[in-house]
Amino acid sequence: MLNKIILLILLISSLFSETLEVKNITFTTENDSDFRGDNDYTYGSEISILFYRKDLNNSLLHIPFTDYKLQDNYISFSYAHQIYTPEDLKNQNLILNDRPYAGYMYFKSGLYQSYNKTLKSLVFQLGMLGPSTNMDRVQEVIHANIGSDVPEGWDNQLKNELVIQINYGYKEYMELSNKSVFIPEYGFELGNASTKVFVAGLYRWGDIPKDYGSTQIDNTNANKIPLDPNRQYKNAWSYCLNLSFKANLIARDIFLDGNTFLDSHNVDKNIFVAEVGYGVSVNYGHLSIDYLRKHLSHQFKTQNRIPNYGSLVISYNF
Repeated sequence: MLNKIILLILLISSLFSETLEVKNITFTTENDSDFRGDNDYTYGSEISILFYRKDLNNSLLHIPFTDYKLQDNYISFSYAHQIYTPEDLKNQNLILNDRPYAGYMYFKSGLYQSYNKTLKSLVFQLGMLGPSTNMDRVQEVIHANIGSDVPEGWDNQLKNELVIQINYGYKEYMELSNKSVFIPEYGFELGNASTKVFVAGLYRWGDIPKDYGSTQIDNTNANKIPLDPNRQYKNAWSYCLNLSFKANLIARDIFLDGNTFLDSHNVDKNIFVAEVGYGVSVNYGHLSIDYLRKHLSHQFKTQNRIPNYGSLVISYNF
């Protein structure tokens, strides 16, 4: 499956080889099992490719109501999948006070415009939720191979549903000193998987790369969008520390509210969810590796644990 996804992305890039310039290829994997057992958002992975757009004649590839000719324009293509489970994986019955099992896979394409250390993002997401994703089988195989408990409640997962999302974000790169940067962000998500508004911020300290930072799966922005598309990479080590926060006001979360059009299990979600994160970035030449750890406030009323998970982001920059 992964080979087919990579071939599809390469095919897309070859069709536009004269107008697109590859800027980075990124692989991200996320898991909660490094600190505790699997539950809540338990696993995700994504592969993405970011292009710099040299041809600006196609008006369909611009963010509306922006002066694209004055800006550096990028486009990304991504494939991702995610797994959500309740806390008790051995229970075959429906667990009424815990979140439903859910498997989700999607394709994503984003338009990005950078100008004067600001970044606008408009992301389109088309995906599928439910048994047709085979995420139950993916988790069962992984757990069997690592000797972990095989989840037994996937018969209660959310039903098949086509997902359509439009997400918007705005970032600003603010240099506080030659060793520290603050990147505030705000935006919204609109669709049958997620409808919310958010504000966020990222503080970086150290040898800071000249980009808008790394992001976790299913966030609005792409990874490692440079401030300057002609940025040069030196064969030298650099490191920086990252601290982040995010505040979400949520109208809909399909992984808690259940299916949109069909009857399914759901829980009573919290409409306000806060997030804090920390991590480190390591760079050498064209290669960058980021580890990010995120902790969230309770996402629904009967949630026992504070959810948290880690993200490993590996990028090769051109």
